[in-house]
Amino acid sequence: MRAAFKYLVGLFFVGVVAQIGLAGVGAFHTVSKNDDGPLAQDKAGDWFGAHAAVGYLLVLLSLLILIIALAARDGRLRRGAGLLFGLMIVQVLLAWLGGGVWALGFLHPINALAIFGLSGMLAAAEWRPAHDRSG
Repeated sequence: MRAAFKYLVGLFFVGVVAQIGLAGVGAFHTVSKNDDGPLAQDKAGDWFGAHAAVGYLLVLLSLLILIIALAARDGRLRRGAGLLFGLMIVQVLLAWLGGGVWALGFLHPINALAIFGLSGMLAAAEWRPAHDRSG
């Protein structure tokens, strides 16, 4: 179980980095399609579709990580995976609600920073040699 957690949390972290890149591509693509005129919603969504799709895959991956952590019966893994899954659910809610309430849209990238930090810490802890994890 521990090895599965290690590889999945590492994959999750790489996925989060990809998400950040896809958000940047979406933002710059949207600006380039603006042509100093009104921004058409269909043009704005061109590249954010990939960002949304990878985001939903990351939600599923975080659920799988949580299930593996529960099966591993390690309290530290359970807490970390539970918090990660919870942050992912909040992230989806912020994305859904952010289109209507700009303040929630503001919180979406802030929550992404928390996801980035937590998943990076979990991955780093798992990829560190076993004798370095004890203390």
